[in-house]
Amino acid sequence: MLAMLRQERRLSVLLTGNLLSQIGDGVHEFVFIITVLHVTQANVALSGAIYFFRFIPYLVLGPLGGTLSDRLSRRALMIGADLARMAITSAFCLLLSNGHIGVTALALIGMSMTAFRTLFQPAFQGAMPSLVRAEHLPIANGAAQMAAEMGGLIGPALGGTLLYAVTDVGYVLAIDAVTYLVSALCVWRTIPASDRSDAPEGTARCPLRSLYGEFAGNFKAVPGRRELSVSIGYSALCILFVGAALRVLIPTMLIGEGYADSVIGYAMSFIALGALSGALLCSSVSRDFSTPSLMTYWRCYGFMLALLPLCAVSAPATFAGCFLLGAIGAFVDVVLPTNIQHLSTDANVGKNFSLFSTLANTSEAMSGALAGALSAIAPVAVGISIIGVAVVSVGYIGTMRATRRHA
Repeated sequence: MLAMLRQERRLSVLLTGNLLSQIGDGVHEFVFIITVLHVTQANVALSGAIYFFRFIPYLVLGPLGGTLSDRLSRRALMIGADLARMAITSAFCLLLSNGHIGVTALALIGMSMTAFRTLFQPAFQGAMPSLVRAEHLPIANGAAQMAAEMGGLIGPALGGTLLYAVTDVGYVLAIDAVTYLVSALCVWRTIPASDRSDAPEGTARCPLRSLYGEFAGNFKAVPGRRELSVSIGYSALCILFVGAALRVLIPTMLIGEGYADSVIGYAMSFIALGALSGALLCSSVSRDFSTPSLMTYWRCYGFMLALLPLCAVSAPATFAGCFLLGAIGAFVDVVLPTNIQHLSTDANVGKNFSLFSTLANTSEAMSGALAGALSAIAPVAVGISIIGVAVVSVGYIGTMRATRRHA
């Protein structure tokens, strides 16, 4: 991977900015969580309502982000999204410093950040194939996944450290605003202004109805491409199950086993460490990025998830199981975008990533209800194993569908 990054200088600069932005995201998420808990006085229903509003932009703007990425300059979209998030974060910082923050403001800030993230991500994924040679694309996706995992690992810890040092949560957000500016500068430096010279004329004047119609047309066309539809649809279904386990059931299981809250934090950190290791390993050893290969990794992930309750007998065993779960999950996270990129053209790669993002985020939002339903009918540990078996089953069916030949 290091050799590839030395050869692909433009990608290295872009990922440096993206890593800083991901760390800033981790700081932002840390500050947002503690602010929500403080403002709502730890009211679960009110906190849940704020997070629900954060999800809405995925449904409204998910299709729009992908279509714009395929029609407009990806460079302009990414820079605009970064600068907008810098402005929103700066406003959040000022509101916190002045003590003028409430439930409505938090909901609007959360929705705005999600909206511009929805516009940024398809453009980022769509720009990757143009920055590196074809043989380096899987390694590039692995490096991007490592940047995301490192941001999730370092950001909250950095936020906690800064909060301890300066004691004013508003000032902690200043680092987040700066990272978006650095990311925008890296995009400006690496992606040429003429990155979408092939875009259709008159795109800038294209009405919203036409943009959504274009996304809908692509959505209708995806089922006709069996491997692409399996990769997107079955992965989104797996995320429905996995989200329920990771966000709710695994922490609940550890609490039920008598572990301290710190052990839950360590377990999540070991998942992130496993994901870092898995991303590095996958980008080095994996050569098959086909849909059947993706479904195989989903089956392995489900198998490990089904066995995870057996690891809860001790803290070291739990950490080892979480590490392996994160490592296997990284193989999915690297193979999935590479697979979508290989099965897409430059004219629809953004729309395909937006379709996946919309379905995946919808599944993740619904995962809480699934976790609640499972916990009502079975012990938590059993529910995790049931989810693992469900993921294995989805992966198996997906493999069968992807490899089935036309009669």
